[in-house]
Amino acid sequence: MRLIRRLPSALVLAAGVACFAAPALAQPPSAERVRGGMFDASDPAGIARFMERTGYRVELRADAKGDPVIAGRFTTTSEYSLQFYECEGGQFCNSVQFLTQTARPATLTPDVANAFNARWRYARIVYDATQVKMLMDINLDAGVTADNLEDTLDIWRQLVDIYERDILGKK
Repeated sequence: MRLIRRLPSALVLAAGVACFAAPALAQPPSAERVRGGMFDASDPAGIARFMERTGYRVELRADAKGDPVIAGRFTTTSEYSLQFYECEGGQFCNSVQFLTQTARPATLTPDVANAFNARWRYARIVYDATQVKMLMDINLDAGVTADNLEDTLDIWRQLVDIYERDILGKK
């Protein structure tokens, strides 16, 4: 008898849960939701939209070869780009790289560059007689979650601040 009495309340509970879940299912899925919340280099527009939603100013354009580039600027002075590589006709890219570059400061020595590269695991600086660049490669093979991409963007932003302070002598 107890089982029969509890059965209707269990059905009411299940119906209530279904009512709360129904609106979420009725929403049209975004591209990110359809792809399971994963981002990879094959969807530059999706990455650009995600970056905008997380507070980055971005402009999606193409480089001289027709491959996608996301260009942006933080509130700091450095502009950056997210370059897409291993593309087929400007699409179906496989990898990306963050890049910021500027005129080489006179204070940049091999010891300063080596110390930066030894300390910061994700990024590296390279330079020649006239320019210095900071590069950060991102592995998007098989996709990364939105949380992972957001964390990677935050690491990049922090490294740009450090680069500006320690390499460019700004701030």
